Amino acid sequence: MREIRLPLSRRRLLAVGATALLGLACPPGRAVARTVQVPQPEGEVNAGPDVMALTFDDGPSPQYTPKVLDVLREHGVKATFFVCGDNIGQYPDVIRRMAAEGHVIGNHTWSHPNLNELSADDIRDQIQRTQDAVTKACGRTPVLFRAPYGNFSDTTLAVCADLGLRPISWSVDPEDWANPGTETIIDRVLAGAATGAIVLEHDGTEGGDDDPAPGSGGDRSQTVAALSSYLPKLLADGYTFTTPDAHPPFPPKQFHRNG
Repeated sequence: MREIRLPLSRRRLLAVGATALLGLACPPGRAVARTVQVPQPEGEVNAGPDVMALTFDDGPSPQYTPKVLDVLREHGVKATFFVCGDNIGQYPDVIRRMAAEGHVIGNHTWSHPNLNELSADDIRDQIQRTQDAVTKACGRTPVLFRAPYGNFSDTTLAVCADLGLRPISWSVDPEDWANPGTETIIDRVLAGAATGAIVLEHDGTEGGDDDPAPGSGGDRSQTVAALSSYLPKLLADGYTFTTPDAHPPFPPKQFHRNG
């Protein structure tokens, strides 16, 4: 099972205020709760006309992440890498390069589980361990989070809120993980290009290079080749690129009831 495309209407997912009750430490026999704002997954970036965001999941990979970084450096583009914690210890130099070259490192859990099948404590452990691993590797603590498969449950969103993480989704999914062909990936990204678009791609595999996603063979060469082709085309068309953390979410929609 790979990334599930959420039913995203453009801007609808962005930051609609929700609430969750989170227990606080309190004396025995007393129940105390607090209400916190729970952010909703952001499927677009709020950065103005003709600005997009590139995101890459499941790394770092010692083979493909450096190649993605090479292409981004060639064109002066910054991206967001949602990394899995269990890959970080194996390839800390790749994480350090991401940070040194100005890219944003986001949290993609420790081992890429389906969070809908985990308890709140296990979800927190998956996220917190990755926070700690990224901080140890490069001195930066992630502020962005993407759930594996896009499975943002209420529990996961509540944990994100408690940890101060912004949940990031996507609006363009070329399904590069399935290796549909370089030209297919290019066509899908170019077809989805628009103001605010967040593009989802993969520089690694959910279980690391020794345990690749089903059907992928751990091969991300099509993703690298596609990026090398579509990125200069988008730049020539006047698009610029940013990272979600650099901009606030879209404001919550206001709903009015007559009568």
